[in-house]
Amino acid sequence: MSINWIKITERAREGIKIINALPYETFTTVLWYTHRQMSPSGASGAAAPGATSCTVGTSVTTTGRADSSTEENPTSSSEPEYTLEELERLVGVPRPDFLLLIKTFSYILRRISTFIIKPSLLQRELREKLQLEDEAKIDAILRLWVRETTPIMNNLASKRYESNVIEDVAWKLNVEVSSHCQQREKTPLAVLQMKTGVGEDINIEMTHPELVELYNQFENIQGELDAMLAMKAPDAAAQ
Repeated sequence: MSINWIKITERAREGIKIINALPYETFTTVLWYTHRQMSPSGASGAAAPGATSCTVGTSVTTTGRADSSTEENPTSSSEPEYTLEELERLVGVPRPDFLLLIKTFSYILRRISTFIIKPSLLQRELREKLQLEDEAKIDAILRLWVRETTPIMNNLASKRYESNVIEDVAWKLNVEVSSHCQQREKTPLAVLQMKTGVGEDINIEMTHPELVELYNQFENIQGELDAMLAMKAPDAAAQ
């Protein structure tokens, strides 16, 4: 079953073609570079779109296909490191293609980090929807995703969260006003308010597109549950 977790535009498709053309070792180097730039412990300071001052000079280590332990620890001092300019020379494509490559990697990693998805389904989506051609590249993205999500899932499974059952849900609408020199724009925000069994308040602010995305995820979950119940119904009737 395909899920609506990512939109593949023509530009994204062009970026994926560049990814497919990369040698595996170069692919993993760019993958880890992009991941480190997106992580809080990556480059110091957040750069605005199009800015390069915060990323120039930032280094990344390479990973090898043969040594999977290297991918688990991409900061090993035994691996060569690259600045942004050196990485561009390593990739060896024109500047517009290189920038598109980085943007495509960033887009893919950002999307998979915001969805709850089975590893087997993510693997199939990378192969069929994104049309990544190299299974080793698909596995590299999958290993990175598992590496980043495992601590989160372990925390959710810890005893601290066993009593954090949602007991009350409410919502309200807010309007966020942003001031500019020549215009004032009002952005409506939905606020989802939840209270757990241990008295913890959880408030989530969402724009309309974010609310629609959350709704679609719940629709997918409901579809999975309905399918499972439909499969169990004949067995229950037989008994």
